[in-house]
Amino acid sequence: MAHDGRLRTGSVSAALLASVFVSALPMGRAARADAATAVAAPSPAAGVELTIRRGGTLLGTLLRARIDRTQAYAAVAALEDFFDPRDLRAGDRVWIQLSGDTPAGRYRLRSLHVMTGRDQDLTIVAQSDGNFAPPPSPARNEWSFAVHSRSGDVSGDLRTSLAASALPAPVIDEVIIAFTYDPDLPADPPPGSHFTVVYEALEESGIDADAPRLRYASLQSDGTEHRIYRYQMNGGDVAFVEPSGRGVVPLRLAQPVHNAGITSPWGWRIHPVLGVRKFHRGVDFGAPAGTPVHAAADGVLETIGWRGHYGRYVRLRHSQRVETAYAHLSRFAKGLRPGTPVRRGQVIAYVGASGLATGPHLYYEVLIDRQQVDPEEQGLAVPVQLAGNSLARFQTYLERLAVVAAPR
Repeated sequence: MAHDGRLRTGSVSAALLASVFVSALPMGRAARADAATAVAAPSPAAGVELTIRRGGTLLGTLLRARIDRTQAYAAVAALEDFFDPRDLRAGDRVWIQLSGDTPAGRYRLRSLHVMTGRDQDLTIVAQSDGNFAPPPSPARNEWSFAVHSRSGDVSGDLRTSLAASALPAPVIDEVIIAFTYDPDLPADPPPGSHFTVVYEALEESGIDADAPRLRYASLQSDGTEHRIYRYQMNGGDVAFVEPSGRGVVPLRLAQPVHNAGITSPWGWRIHPVLGVRKFHRGVDFGAPAGTPVHAAADGVLETIGWRGHYGRYVRLRHSQRVETAYAHLSRFAKGLRPGTPVRRGQVIAYVGASGLATGPHLYYEVLIDRQQVDPEEQGLAVPVQLAGNSLARFQTYLERLAVVAAPR
């Protein structure tokens, strides 16, 4: 049995830059702590995407993009009539269109579009006097923001049962992840367990829509209902959270060296140089000297330089609680220094044998709350327990979700 509902929530122009729409429900996209995209000599009519970096503001993002200072301040002031720019978080995106440059070499804004979530859109357009206002009668391209619900019973393994209910593959993956981390849920729900999955989808062929995303999933097993919500927290991390506020942020880390095997795993070993029994708090990837080393996830470079027995060393911070470290490097990629934003898969260094090493390899660590954990552990995740204001925001989110986003 499956149920399917749709909720139409807004309209945007073909370029997402000709209408105003503000939703009561701040459903967020997965955020990334990136630097604002540089604006390098765009054409006057170009649409440019900017990203709010960690600790950044909308005003600072516009100024870094070389927007005329007076217009930047005016644009932020105009937004405040509809939306508090301070609510923008790291990873939120804005789109600007430019109408030319000034004698000082800065750019003039034609329009500014803010999208803090799929259903929280706002555009302001520059008028002839330089002030900003929403357009009086924009040409619109309708799009449908749909909320779907699917339900069914477990008749074999959970994944197969979810697929039989016609759920999209990306949503199935998120449901499996969400339930995997629930310690109160059986690893293999017994046959007859009833599930309900609610997900969102932006449906319009003329718009480059994201993949469908889970909103929440519930499973009734042995008379008990287990419910997990996909929730984007302050700072951008996407967590899977129970109504009580307990949950996890799954770590999705890329392998730092492509096509390389582990030559020394996590755990006790005889140190190859010192000849004594020591606990190995990372893993070694065997690779020839000069092999590129890639960032395991988006983040900010925290430490770079020589670090004793580690030799040439890099540490990246991916969130308040998660870091990765890379050691015994031969050299660093150019342009890196503390505070530099990095992207998942970006080359940050090259394999070497610096420091205390018998030959070329990468020593790699994953740290949660500054404690090393096994990078190869299955289901690696950061535990979350929302409390205080964070729990209150989550509970408000659940109330809005029940009222505004219930499947229809």
